[in-house]
Amino acid sequence: MKSSIASVILLGALAACQTVEPEPVLAADPEDHALAQAACGSCHSVEPYGLSPNPDAPEWPAIANRRGVTRETLTMWLVDAHNYPGEMDFYLEEDEVEQLVDYMLTLRREDYHPPY
Repeated sequence: MKSSIASVILLGALAACQTVEPEPVLAADPEDHALAQAACGSCHSVEPYGLSPNPDAPEWPAIANRRGVTRETLTMWLVDAHNYPGEMDFYLEEDEVEQLVDYMLTLRREDYHPPY
């Protein structure tokens, strides 16, 4: 009986030492990252961590991790130029929108916390 109790305690201790693998994160395509940096990086932080150069421009991880943000909502927002603030008055080709959305979605994290 004592050995079975000891075995249960030992198994419990071993289980407590196990690490849980995080969910896989989408890998960022270097071309998508380059487009994000070139098109948006002068105002927004497009990196997984860091503050935006323009304090009025939200960091991309903050956008990507907002509740309710989906591939569809990001795409619609980037396509509808009338939604942009004046500083963002530029045109994106359909494939550029897709690249930017793909990259933004790589910035999602289960454990995301805003940098401020």
